[in-house]
Amino acid sequence: MIRMRDGIDIAGHGFRHRLGTYLVMMLLVGFTVTGYLTVNAYWRDASSVALGTVEPFNFPYLKATVLHAYWNNPPQAEGDVPPPAEYIPVYNDAELARIEGLTNVRSLSVALIQECFTKYGIMELISIEPGSEILGTLNIIQGRAPQNPEEILIPKALYEAGAKVGASLLVKKATMTIPPDYPWDRRLKAKPDPEPVASKLVTGVYEPVSPMLSGLIGYLPVNRVDSYPERDPQTVEMEWPVPNTIYIGLSDPAKASDVIAYWNALYPDMPGTDVDIISPVKVTWTPNLPEETMKTAAGQVATPLFANTMNAFALGAIGIFACMFISFLDRRRELGIMKTVGMDDAHTAATVSLEVVFTAALGTVLGVVASLVITDRFLKGISGNALTIPFSAVLTGTGVSALIIAAATYVPRAMSRQGTVMELLNNRPIPIFRKRR
Repeated sequence: MIRMRDGIDIAGHGFRHRLGTYLVMMLLVGFTVTGYLTVNAYWRDASSVALGTVEPFNFPYLKATVLHAYWNNPPQAEGDVPPPAEYIPVYNDAELARIEGLTNVRSLSVALIQECFTKYGIMELISIEPGSEILGTLNIIQGRAPQNPEEILIPKALYEAGAKVGASLLVKKATMTIPPDYPWDRRLKAKPDPEPVASKLVTGVYEPVSPMLSGLIGYLPVNRVDSYPERDPQTVEMEWPVPNTIYIGLSDPAKASDVIAYWNALYPDMPGTDVDIISPVKVTWTPNLPEETMKTAAGQVATPLFANTMNAFALGAIGIFACMFISFLDRRRELGIMKTVGMDDAHTAATVSLEVVFTAALGTVLGVVASLVITDRFLKGISGNALTIPFSAVLTGTGVSALIIAAATYVPRAMSRQGTVMELLNNRPIPIFRKRR
């Protein structure tokens, strides 16, 4: 106990004598703690935006672009004569039933999506087959749903812009119904829209609940193909209207990726052929797409801050180590005298540690206070709200500070513990590890 009290007195004297060195060390500790807590608060705010203010899993559908037929011939062994190409219609009751039978699929809704031009700008014309489940998700606030191809529903934004129920809206539709960047078998041909410019009667107004279903809502007559009996055709056509989209209702939206995997198993890719045997499904929407988009955006903002803060931590640790090493070199003779008067190795090393603990405690308090002031008065998160620092983050920041101090002071402590009296008094080299006999 007496030796410990003497060590504390010596440490206090050393702290006062080398105030400048320990002040630098205290600022380094405070800087690292402030950086950690500030970045932690910023990251938590970004995560809250990603998880709380978007629409995670509230629209339980996959949206997939699906062509009207696929080539069903399996690849042949080398030297075999391939059979004539056989094409299977996708928009066939039996084929749609296969898709609807996949695990986690609750329903299918067939649609035709076309880019169109109106006086209110470019938007999608989403024509949906009558009786489709997805029509029940439309939040119609005025009027009724369309009942023939000449009628449309408009989103609330167009109604607020001046479009009226009962009025006509001129729509100019793009001729291409297959996305230009979509890889497909060029034998597949969709009949062109016989009415590229049409005047549509506005029958109602709806409020979109998801960006995947937010354009003009039209009526798509049911059109099914029994079969394509011709073998090895030059073209595979489907009479108008030609659907190009399937909305897949999910029993469990969180497992949307599983449905995509089941689809790929149902229609496997067959390499080694000149053209795509299976027309690949192009999933353009998953229920967690907004959430994933916000996570990515938040990560792009916060990750550079995190990396820079880690660099600051490393620089802080290097600075603390340098301060401690300089302090140790400056006090070699003093530590040697301590051992001469009978202070053992453990208490000699503890003397150095006490100075660091005192410095770290002051630096940690300074860092916490500085981070509270910065986040409360000078910074706002991605959400626009003031950043908050929870108590758990303060505890974690204190732990990080302790780890940095322990790592940065290991070598000076080891040298003060391992050094003999003669090595300390005569400035001889001191090994960090010494063999015990």
